[in-house]
Amino acid sequence: MGRRFRFESFWPKAEGFMDTVALAWNSRPSLGNPFVVLDAKLRATAKRLQTWSDRWIGNVKLQISIALEVILRLDVASDSRQLSRAEQDLRRILKPKLLGLCSLDMTIARQRSRLLYLKEGDATMKFFFRHARQRQRRNIITSIKKDGEFLTGHESIAAAVDEYYECIFGFAPEREYTINLEALNLPRLEFSHLERLFLEEDVAKIVKGMPLDKAPEPDGFTDRFYASC
Repeated sequence: MGRRFRFESFWPKAEGFMDTVALAWNSRPSLGNPFVVLDAKLRATAKRLQTWSDRWIGNVKLQISIALEVILRLDVASDSRQLSRAEQDLRRILKPKLLGLCSLDMTIARQRSRLLYLKEGDATMKFFFRHARQRQRRNIITSIKKDGEFLTGHESIAAAVDEYYECIFGFAPEREYTINLEALNLPRLEFSHLERLFLEEDVAKIVKGMPLDKAPEPDGFTDRFYASC
């Protein structure tokens, strides 16, 4: 199974984002069932954005570690000798780059922590990372105890949960008698409007009303993606 797609809130600010989205979006035909078309376009966009991010942005934490290591080595070297012009230029370039990477790392942590009522800079990076890890641990069941035995693995845990709720809810027996609701002459309500097809205006209203960093569907796209395109 491939890794789950997650739309990052800083992507719209990166160079090449709009070109990547446009190329992926236009790579799928626009004719046919609109839901199938939209699903195909979102899948293509997610795949191409992930590839674009891996190539041009990469692993932020790894880049921070590399930048810190290079800066440290240059600082140590400067204590014993005069740095060359190229080394001085490299250290001067790396320091603002490092600040930008750290800011980017905190933005990612804030998005994944889901503490949307806090703005960037309102808390330390350590706080955001701690909350993000806590949220991940809370959403994952690693083991479950059944009849004194601990079960692990997705299949075993799912089977134990299904069995537990089957024992609670049981099975619906066949009815010996039924009620003739028509004979009761109950008042009727008109709900035919609930069966009408969704209009483009309905979808646009819901999408624009979502928080920017929320992804209501498992496709991983937040409202920031729709707002930027």
